[in-house]
Amino acid sequence: MVQAVLTATRAELARVGYRALRIEDVAALAKVHKTTIYRRWPEKQDLVRETMLSLFQENIAVPDTGSLRGDLLAVGYSMVRFATHPDGKSLVRMCATEGTEPELRAIVESLRSSKEAPPRRIVENAIARGEVAPDLDPELLVSVLAGAIHHRLFITQRAEEGLVERVVDLLLMGAKPR
Repeated sequence: MVQAVLTATRAELARVGYRALRIEDVAALAKVHKTTIYRRWPEKQDLVRETMLSLFQENIAVPDTGSLRGDLLAVGYSMVRFATHPDGKSLVRMCATEGTEPELRAIVESLRSSKEAPPRRIVENAIARGEVAPDLDPELLVSVLAGAIHHRLFITQRAEEGLVERVVDLLLMGAKPR
């Protein structure tokens, strides 16, 4: 039942966005009664938050490859796969068009807060291996990676081959001469 409701919520978010999402429509699509949904998710934002969290957990890798470069490559590739998948595209579109909606902003912020641990874990592993300075900001590192990828995918629409590798190498080596 939970998976059916989350799948139906994904479909409805893609179809109508956050503002127009109605629990009645999700229930009908999931073939459950709306009270079933309200028992588990008392508010619409609870349902949308869990739906978005499940999307991230299914699609964004949190690897331990043995190197920071390998971990960042794996994260970058999973970001590209997710952002170019219909679920990812609809989520990006919804956040871009309805991102100022206070409830949606609160959901996104709570997800950002809950997602701090995986980048921190990647960077903590890299610190333990002596790959980076101990004061490296994990969230900033992953944000720069995600920002560069999203900029190329959605703003310039130039997601050329080798993009993830070039961005990761720039993050790790900077702009100094090689």
